[in-house]
Amino acid sequence: MAYKACVEGAAETAPVVATAPSGEAVVRLEQVRKSFGANLVLDGIDLSVDPGEVLVVIGPSGSGKSTLLRCVNLLEPIDEGRIFVTIAARRVGKVPKSEAVARAHELLERVGLDGKARSYPHQLSGGQQQRVAIARALMMRPHVMLFDEVTSALDPELVGEVLVVMRDLAKDGMTMLVVTHEMQFARDVGDRLIFMDDGKIVEQGQPNDVLDRPKAERTRRFLRRTLQLADSLEELTIEEGGVE
Repeated sequence: MAYKACVEGAAETAPVVATAPSGEAVVRLEQVRKSFGANLVLDGIDLSVDPGEVLVVIGPSGSGKSTLLRCVNLLEPIDEGRIFVTIAARRVGKVPKSEAVARAHELLERVGLDGKARSYPHQLSGGQQQRVAIARALMMRPHVMLFDEVTSALDPELVGEVLVVMRDLAKDGMTMLVVTHEMQFARDVGDRLIFMDDGKIVEQGQPNDVLDRPKAERTRRFLRRTLQLADSLEELTIEEGGVE
């Protein structure tokens, strides 16, 4: 059974849970506003993410992208508007150790790292640590996954191995809200793309349309300054040692 959690800004900050109609958006924001002091970070955001959709968010630093994810994840309270998140009901109980270990190995294998199951974090590369973090999140069987610049701190050679894992999640039908500067990933994997600036959604649409034929001058100016990955992700595969 699925439920919808509604979080409203200002006076009503406690989640209100109700049954979610079938086929509705997994995440929906209505006129969401968020400020830090006098700095308006989100200015009347309206958006939705459908089941199985990969929504990619791009924009310059300080445009409100990370704050958007933090508000969806309830890490930041909103000042105005409403956020709806459809969640799956689960029975919470103790999981047998053997079942948990088997599930952990299954997920590590999925991200190409089952051979590192007994390694400590300091023994892993940055890309491997990010892939383990994704496996750890999948352990909770999430209804939707939020990614905030997961490749920003990685060496260029390690970026691809993380993006390939995310690509494979998308192919498996995971609903994803992804903030990224990786334009080729947005083009290859995203179902829809939005460009944010100054706390507003300036432009949105199919990734190829927004990236190749942007309508807003601000979008065109941003894209002219943005480097894109030279190669498509379609031909890449994930291996324990990296991307092949």
